[in-house]
Amino acid sequence: MTSGSTSASSNVKQPIKPSQPPPGKLNPKAKHAGVKVDASLLFAAEDVHTLPPVVTSAMPPPIVSTHLAKTTTAVGDHQQHPNATKRRRGKKGQTKASMARLEFLNKKVNADMIRDRGNFGLTMTENEYMVHLASTSGSTGGAISQTQGFYRSKKVTPYTSNTSFNPSTLRYDTQTLNEGAKAPTFLNTVYNTRRADLDREKQQQTVTMVNLDETASLDTPETQSTRISKKIPESNSTTNPLQGEIEQIRGYLDMLDQYSLHNFLIWKGACVTNTPEFSSFKRKYDSYWGSILSVLDSLEKLMKSFEIPLAVIDGAKVADLAACDAPIIEQEDLFECISNLDQVLPIIESKSSSDLIFGKKGSAKYVRSSVIKIQTWIRKELTMRWYIREILRRRAATYIQTEWRRVSSEWRVREMLRVREGTRRIQWDKLCEMFRSYWKTKFDPDIAHDRDNPRPKVIVHVPSLSLEEYLRLGLPRFPISQNLQLQRLVDINNEDVEVVYVSPFPLDDEIVDYYKKILQIGGIDSPSSKFTVVVPENKDIFPSHFPLSSILMYSPHAVHRIKQICRGKSAYIVGGVQGWQEKRLGLELNLPVFQPDLQVGNLYSTRGGAKRAFISADVSVPVGAHDIYDEEDFVIALTKLIASNLDVSRWMFRIDADYNNVGCAYFDVEHLKCVADLRKEREQLYLIHKGDVSVWHHPDVQLLARAKILKDLRSMLHLKGVCCGKEMFYSFKQFLAHFMRVGGVIEAEPVGVIGRPSINMMITPLGEVRIESCVDLLVDDESTVIGSSFPVKSVPLKALEGAGLAVSKELVEKGMIGYYSINFVAYRIKGEDGQKGSLRMVGMAIEPQLTTAAITYKFVKYVCGEASLGRGVKLSRSYAVIDAMFNPSLGSVQYGSFFKLCRMQAVSFDLESLSGLMFLLFDTLSAGVLGMIAVGGTVAESLERLSGGFSFVKQNVGTPAAYNEVNLKDLDGYGDDAGEGMVSFVRTMKSVEETAAKA
Repeated sequence: MTSGSTSASSNVKQPIKPSQPPPGKLNPKAKHAGVKVDASLLFAAEDVHTLPPVVTSAMPPPIVSTHLAKTTTAVGDHQQHPNATKRRRGKKGQTKASMARLEFLNKKVNADMIRDRGNFGLTMTENEYMVHLASTSGSTGGAISQTQGFYRSKKVTPYTSNTSFNPSTLRYDTQTLNEGAKAPTFLNTVYNTRRADLDREKQQQTVTMVNLDETASLDTPETQSTRISKKIPESNSTTNPLQGEIEQIRGYLDMLDQYSLHNFLIWKGACVTNTPEFSSFKRKYDSYWGSILSVLDSLEKLMKSFEIPLAVIDGAKVADLAACDAPIIEQEDLFECISNLDQVLPIIESKSSSDLIFGKKGSAKYVRSSVIKIQTWIRKELTMRWYIREILRRRAATYIQTEWRRVSSEWRVREMLRVREGTRRIQWDKLCEMFRSYWKTKFDPDIAHDRDNPRPKVIVHVPSLSLEEYLRLGLPRFPISQNLQLQRLVDINNEDVEVVYVSPFPLDDEIVDYYKKILQIGGIDSPSSKFTVVVPENKDIFPSHFPLSSILMYSPHAVHRIKQICRGKSAYIVGGVQGWQEKRLGLELNLPVFQPDLQVGNLYSTRGGAKRAFISADVSVPVGAHDIYDEEDFVIALTKLIASNLDVSRWMFRIDADYNNVGCAYFDVEHLKCVADLRKEREQLYLIHKGDVSVWHHPDVQLLARAKILKDLRSMLHLKGVCCGKEMFYSFKQFLAHFMRVGGVIEAEPVGVIGRPSINMMITPLGEVRIESCVDLLVDDESTVIGSSFPVKSVPLKALEGAGLAVSKELVEKGMIGYYSINFVAYRIKGEDGQKGSLRMVGMAIEPQLTTAAITYKFVKYVCGEASLGRGVKLSRSYAVIDAMFNPSLGSVQYGSFFKLCRMQAVSFDLESLSGLMFLLFDTLSAGVLGMIAVGGTVAESLERLSGGFSFVKQNVGTPAAYNEVNLKDLDGYGDDAGEGMVSFVRTMKSVEETAAKA
């Protein structure tokens, strides 16, 4: 190396910012204009390779050209760059970039290569070779002047090879070397080969093209690896040529891993991993490659953030940084890993500095940039305000429109419903008015048949139980409960009447034929033409607890069929337990409903409403309290009642909305220890005050008694309270919670009950009251109605009818019409000295519907052949009936086998004597439900036959062991459905036996 080059390298302080010359231009004044070099192939940035130096003996002295990516440029010493006058110069006119490169050549080539020259040659890339050759040839007088002239006139684009050497920063005139060039000496020095003097005439020829992509056509110079391969004995290569090649490759890779600088590239934010240097770097630092990957990822992100096109990375420094395993890597540490930092830093500063955008303060560019920035910000703010204002306006408009549409839609729906309700009200009023007007002439079922002027009418019976949902869900076998009034078919006794019976489920032909035979007993020759059974087609779509009227209303085919039957005839509907569904059904069928208005019916069907009607009619009611909706009020009212009525042993709690006494519970005062003490204190007060009964009702005495009772009652009420309808309420606490929700009454259970008379009545649309029948109700030990008996034996008939008419008078004033029943309780007051006390009767409930007891009386009267005698003639026979009993063992008995057993054991109804036992079918025997009617001369005889019917079922249906096990069970405990049915059957049987014994 020349002394000038050495001194220039010592003055390197700061790298300059190189720039690219305009591509594609040639210097017309160049001395060697004929020399051309393909620079894009020589220093292509897109395709970087690290290869052994490619030199041939026929190769002319190397020519170094200027570099631009994918361009070819020949530069002469007279061509001047436009920015050549602005270049900062080093010692003797050299640029700092050239001084840095000469320093690199001094250190790398002269020191290392000469030191190891005797043993092996250093592998160099083609770029390093040519740059070094140019630098050594530039030490001559002519070449160095041209090189200095190039330095003064050109500024090149930064380029870094993958060996941390940047040859593109050097710029030379493309000319042939002088005679004093040291290329042969350099070749001998580097490759340790003997070469003849190069032909100087060939040196002056025009072009030598060097293309790295066509290296296969060039001979590879001798390198260290080639010399090592030459030292391998020929015997080994001949015996095992594959082993020799492996040894050559292994030796090359080992030397590459040991002496390579491990510099690799990051091109456009992505690491170039397909170079030998990167592979060698990965092999050497494979032990902690995961940490190195995190550093490389940070470097790639840094290059992408500042848009660095090309960066040369020092692998050794990357490995050192990764060995620290720092959780956070600073940018300063990343900058240390960049070999071409002098070219990367200007780009980073240009990306991060605001001076390039705004210029220096006070300059015109700065003012202009500031104005643009201010205007941009103002436009942005104005646009944002306009946008926000428009968004708010749009939202407000959308909200207003949405609210208006919602309000208008709700108003339209309300108006539509109001108009529809008004139309329905007008239609209903017209139907009611028509029903009242034509009752006597068209609708009354008691109108006698006139052959000359027949008045055909249709009675549509819909025995629906439109109860509250909790009651419908709690009732066992609810669909069968809605079909317990098949006896309504006897209305066809009048020749002008045709019956349409709506059934909740299809009836088997056996059941229909059975009732046809019964109707034929009454004198109707062809009953098939007088009644029609209609089953809603959508019965399976809706849940089983839906009321029958709702299912019929939602079954258009069944509705259409009823309309066809009623066309041209006077028709009306007789329902069951009333609800809003009956009115809707009447409007759908355009038929009047023979029931009171819904509000009137719901009022007097409750316990509280019935008490008000009884009190208004001066009918006695049990001691108690009504309209209770709070637990504290419940406890205080019960305390007052117990304190003032110590002789009452049981208090009944009845829910207002009740059906068949399933919403009842009771509490026995014997569980209160203080009651016995209070009774003794009361007797002592009577003795002190000489039999004055009023002394016990003195306020001070009552307060003291209530205090004692209240203390015990709060602790014992929930423990000793008993629910009657256990299928509805499983605990007294649950019952009490529901009691407080819907309200109820507290009533004293009379002592010495002898019967529960009931009067069945009808109020015509004209307000006429008719007495249908009077019966005694049969109840079990839980006060549930299980049947009835006729005639009434508990109270005088006139007293019962008088009380019924008194209550009916009040009901007529309230607008009651249709069928209804009034229930009473008859008991005797304890007489003095063991004598028989007086008889009392108190009103209990009003049922505003056609009850099973009322329809059974009409059925028995029809079977006995007395239906044609008219309403005023009472039935001459006695009967006792069980409305329905459930026995799971009936499911295993065939229909024909069951009635064959009845004939064999003389369990039948005698048509001549009009006495015997008759079964009522409501469903197939597989359902396990039967009804029984026993007809006899007296009530006692009827009850005895009824008890015999239970014995027949017990002996012939099921096994005796099943009934014996039930007898051993606690009747209050329920198991599965079969066990529950068997317990119910035994309880009903015992109640009938006890009633028969009393009779």
